[in-house]
Parts: sequence; C-alpha cells; structure tokens
Amino acid sequence: MNLTKLVQTYILNQTIGSPIFISDIMHYIEQFADDQKMSQQIRKNVNVILMRMVKDGNYLKRFGTGVYYRDDTEQGEEAGIDSIELIRRTYIEDKRGNVFGYLTGAAFLHKLGLIEKSPHKIIIATNAKRNGNIETTDMEFKLVNPSTTVTRENYRYLQMLDLIKNDLINGDNLQYSFVLTHFMNKYQLKEAKLVALAVDFYSQKVVLKVAEFISNKVYLEEQKDEIIITLDTTKQKELYEND
Repeated sequence: MNLTKLVQTYILNQTIGSPIFISDIMHYIEQFADDQKMSQQIRKNVNVILMRMVKDGNYLKRFGTGVYYRDDTEQGEEAGIDSIELIRRTYIEDKRGNVFGYLTGAAFLHKLGLIEKSPHKIIIATNAKRNGNIETTDMEFKLVNPSTTVTRENYRYLQMLDLIKNDLINGDNLQYSFVLTHFMNKYQLKEAKLVALAVDFYSQKVVLKVAEFISNKVYLEEQKDEIIITLDTTKQKELYEND
C-alpha cells in the first residue's frame, strides 16, 4: 500500500476545521493493510507524513498531540479548528461511535428544552478525563468523573440519574417529569435498568428519588393528553403576563 497516498486521501475527505485524530487515520489505513495487526513502525511513518504535510503548509495544521485539522488557506485567513466537534470527539464520542462521555448539568437541561438560556460553561462527564485536557479559547467547559464507566448502552441513563441526583430543575416539576418521561420513551430506556444503575452507583437518596420519578411517570403516561394541555396553557399564560 502507498501510505502517503492513503493519509492524503483521508485528510482531503475531511471537512475544513474538523478535527483529525491519528487514531482515526490508523483505523482508515487498517482497511488496506495486508496484515490485520498494524505495526508501530506504520504509526511512526504516519507521524512523519503528517509533519511533512504541516511543514509544506498547504492545507493541514497541527492542533496538538495527535490532533490535526484541515484549513482553507485559499480564503486568506485561517478558519481554525471546530471547537465543539473537537470537544465532542475527545470527551464524548469518537468517529467510530464509541461513547465515553456525555453532557450533564445545565447543558443537558438546555438540550432537553427545560431552560432557555444556553449555559456559560458546559459540563461533561467522561472516562477520558485523564487522557490529557484540550484547551480552546472558543468555549468554557469542565470535565467531571462519571459515577461509573460510560458506554453507549448506559450514557442516557446516567444523564437522567445525574439530573435526578442534583435536583437541577427549579421550575415546573410537572414539566420536568414530563420531559424526562418523554426522553425515556423516545430512547426506549428501561425503568428496571434505571433503578439498577441507581442502586449500584448512586446514593440511597437518589434511589428513592428514582422510585418517586417512576411512580410519577406511570401517572404522566396515563394522563398524557391532559398534561400536554395543562403545560401549553401555562406557557400561554406566561406569555401574556410578559406582554
């Protein structure tokens, strides 16, 4: 295989500003390797090719250790790296779909639509915290340890449990419970698994809160149509009061 050609092809297929990780390049090269096991020498050769491309100064920039990005030099000024994607790919989910972190706190509430204003600081619970922090001037974020190892199978459960644990919502409890119920149903989350994770990795206080939420969830599902009308009426009342 022509290693230089493979590296160049991969990079040119990436969008401008999108972070390019050496691990992703190596995964791409594996498809064309004669031996299923990639040698350490190939990785060293890839590093040399990337450094040469950066030195040539055509379209590749180095952001930090193991991280590069394409830049649009034809526009006359640097576009820079996409900070949001960089943070997501470093601490939440890689390009192959492996999940190792999740949004938590006010950022997750904002994503659910429970608070209107986007938080100044984004909080991420991640397994990758000790792999070295990245620095970006575009966004303020904080890394915290999750209650257990984050996986694709459990991260949505952990997002819910963090909210229940921290009592982050101060507004309408009915709307809060309704939104979390909708979240569980949308992603087909199981009540038994939510309880099991709470028992294994959270305090007894959280377990009791989860039990209370599930009890309310049954009621919310039974009274769904009436609750939607109630919430809509409340929103309309707030709108008129603000006029």
